[in-house]
Amino acid sequence: MSEPTDAGIVQVRDVDPATLAVLRDRARSLGQSLSGYLHDLMDADAAAETNAEVIARIARDREPVDLTMDDILAARDDGRR
Repeated sequence: MSEPTDAGIVQVRDVDPATLAVLRDRARSLGQSLSGYLHDLMDADAAAETNAEVIARIARDREPVDLTMDDILAARDDGRR
């Protein structure tokens, strides 16, 4: 018997034929199978932070800034003088 893995199976239905043709061509141009190409795409997408994740990380990791709008406008105006 083989070892169980945490790997999952993903099945996508109703892919537009034109889209599928482009993906197959891209995979072929890289010397990959369609499955391998899609696997790499999913890994890259999962590794990249979304904008919302970046903002949440910054908010979590940074000290809050206590500035009022008047403080910001005053700093802007001081820079113009």
